[in-house]
Amino acid sequence: MDASRELRASSDALLDDLALLAGLEQEKRTLSPESPRLVSLAEEIERLAARVLGQSRRQRSLSEVITDQASDGTGKPPPSIEATPREIHLILADWRDAERRMAEATPGSRPALDAEAEVDRLREEYRAAHEYARQRRP
Repeated sequence: MDASRELRASSDALLDDLALLAGLEQEKRTLSPESPRLVSLAEEIERLAARVLGQSRRQRSLSEVITDQASDGTGKPPPSIEATPREIHLILADWRDAERRMAEATPGSRPALDAEAEVDRLREEYRAAHEYARQRRP
């Protein structure tokens, strides 16, 4: 995987972990001091925060690689993180999940329409990721 795609995957994972971390921290704030879950939740938050720190260090390293690639002038500069497509297998997993939700929902209902819109969005994301991969081949 090239540095741009690694940075995209790392950024996606970091955002997911930060959202999880925020949710766990919000939960911890609601617990009483005598709650048996308080300490175990704090330990879980600590482990997750350590993983976030490791991911941020990896992102700094990848960012340095990408900055060097962009400034060497020997080719097309790498795209931004947002413009770099997600890995195709992740798109396909989300697409399958959206199709499952669409099939399980009552036709014409809000959940069915939302799932259908997500399927369409993921189909386009898959197409763009496939095209990106095709263009990046040597």
